[in-house]
Amino acid sequence: MTAKRIPTSQLEIGMYVSRLDRPWRETPFLFQGFYVQDQEELDTLNKLCKDVFIVTGSDIPRGTQKPIDDQAADTSELRAILGQQPSHKGEHEKPFVEELSSAKKYHGDISRLAHEAWESLQKGEAVNLETMQESVSVMTESVLRNPDAFVWLSRVKKYDSYTYAHAVNVSVWATVLGKRLLLPQEKLEALALGGLLLDVGNIRLPKKLLEKRERLSNDEWDTVKTHVIHSIALIQRSREVSQSVIDMVATHHERYDGSGYPKGLEGDEIPLLGQIAGIVDAYVSVTFPRAGHNAVPSDFATNVLFKQRNKYFKADLVDEFIGSVGLYPPGSLVELNTGQVAIVVTQNSQWRLRPRLMLILDRNKKPFDTYPIIDLMKETEDEVGNPLSIRAGIRDGEYAIDLSKLPF
Repeated sequence: MTAKRIPTSQLEIGMYVSRLDRPWRETPFLFQGFYVQDQEELDTLNKLCKDVFIVTGSDIPRGTQKPIDDQAADTSELRAILGQQPSHKGEHEKPFVEELSSAKKYHGDISRLAHEAWESLQKGEAVNLETMQESVSVMTESVLRNPDAFVWLSRVKKYDSYTYAHAVNVSVWATVLGKRLLLPQEKLEALALGGLLLDVGNIRLPKKLLEKRERLSNDEWDTVKTHVIHSIALIQRSREVSQSVIDMVATHHERYDGSGYPKGLEGDEIPLLGQIAGIVDAYVSVTFPRAGHNAVPSDFATNVLFKQRNKYFKADLVDEFIGSVGLYPPGSLVELNTGQVAIVVTQNSQWRLRPRLMLILDRNKKPFDTYPIIDLMKETEDEVGNPLSIRAGIRDGEYAIDLSKLPF
């Protein structure tokens, strides 16, 4: 690939930028290599860089996103699926700290109900769906006001088991993605409830099989895949469950290229809520630690998802999910270029790579006596004047950090 270096003053909308004259992580552009899509991106590049490298024609990497005009068909296709709904942004939004106060109670209720639901099903009893639906309704309202609050709590809270942790995290992230897609309230509530019930069929599988650390045999893998059928049967005991929730649970392991299960559906044969659940379930599965499996940092997970666009998951939905998650969502552990370790408190919507952080460890990996809060949008240099930025995300549990003990 031959790249041509030009001054940013000569850059035009529609050109493909392959390199910058500064590190990508110091810019708001999520992935290396992109088409300049609008005047805002052009202005940002002019502000940050003196020169950029562009490529044209056959040198442009295959599979990259096209300029926005050429994406009209894909965008209209997605909007046709979603329906043109009014934006959920507006007068009801609240600042993070204000929403966090009330979200703590809502999150506790959701966690308790997830626990109770699984226990009821294990006893052969029906789930109290009326109570669950009331709680997911309250949760979706909180996510609409400020998604960072629930995302933060889902990451830092200590759970009794991975099962409930996974259920709550999927429920929250599915709702966050639904908010970004401008889905109506009833669909958001279906996503939240479906997330809590997604894998209830696991109670019908041998516990030793679910906890096995070694690679599963073909027969064992076939057994694990039956949890979807068990989940549907258990959920259908409660007549109040909507068909949207049942379809979501039934299809969250189907994949866009037809390689999923149980039916091998492909493309838009998979209902929208099922596609959302598949993306969210895959992300939560690798970013949240469980017995015998180390979690991966969120920035690594989002990059993996990006590479799976139009293979396992629909590209537009992956793009929207990455847009809602960012590389470093609230509750993520990150290491700065100074060597300090911090946890992301809230994201800056204008510049996702420069969030608001709580410092946990100093450059020698020693805990701070207090936990300073810094905003990378405002604090751009360290104490000696060098540029301050996030070096990389780090996995949960790194440096023996216990997120549940943080004073927030």
